[in-house]
Amino acid sequence: MGTPAHLFNDQAPQRLFSLEGRVVLLTGAAGGIALGLAKAFAAAGARLVLADRNEAVHERAAQFRDAGADAHSLTFDVTDEAAVAAAVRDTVQRCGRLDVAVANAGVIVRQHVLELSLEDWKRVIDTDLTASFLLAQQAARHMVEQGSGRIINVGSIMNHVARPLLTAYVAAKGAVSAFTRALAADLGGTGVTANALAPGYTETPFSQAGQKEFHDFVAGWTPARRWGKPEDLCGAALLLASDAGAYINGHTLYVDGGFLAVTR
Repeated sequence: MGTPAHLFNDQAPQRLFSLEGRVVLLTGAAGGIALGLAKAFAAAGARLVLADRNEAVHERAAQFRDAGADAHSLTFDVTDEAAVAAAVRDTVQRCGRLDVAVANAGVIVRQHVLELSLEDWKRVIDTDLTASFLLAQQAARHMVEQGSGRIINVGSIMNHVARPLLTAYVAAKGAVSAFTRALAADLGGTGVTANALAPGYTETPFSQAGQKEFHDFVAGWTPARRWGKPEDLCGAALLLASDAGAYINGHTLYVDGGFLAVTR
């Protein structure tokens, strides 16, 4: 005698991972990693608000609409508190709600610590860390009132390890994970979760994947024996954004092909 279907219907993947009727605001949305994230959210049925300071984000939103997704676009500076507040307000007014806020914008300055200027230090910290705070704060104010929400900060494996010439970036990404834990603590009991998604080495137009020696080093070191692709982030992003991840909170989820798991 079979088990009655109704006993496990609520655990069906198409229900647990669904974002139907939910609104996702994604910053840094003109970039390569954002493409994988946006694809995941669109495939799950979310309404997308793609944001970037680069005007190319409008073209990306148009491409998603042509593919059948509900996608809008905004351009603003993620380090500008008033602009971030306006973007969240515009999203809620346009879509009626905000369910998932993804802080994905970031910059890298490659410079030895002895030569790193204060200006470049601040630019990286402002874009990679402070912008996460601004989006989380503005989004959480709406989500707490709404009684539910997901905040996802895009971190990096550089939260856990370091490489030469990346002082500001490593500091910022390390702080992103710490901030995420603190955010989860402050938002406890509100129905809002906060997690960080930390990609490993991922092939994008802005990565160093085109440098053969470094490309081969990463591929050889990584147990998966390859670089990541933006699409490799889809499953993890949906887990953190959907009901499937409702009890995951204050966590940094690494998607790195096992890079951090090994040593030589």
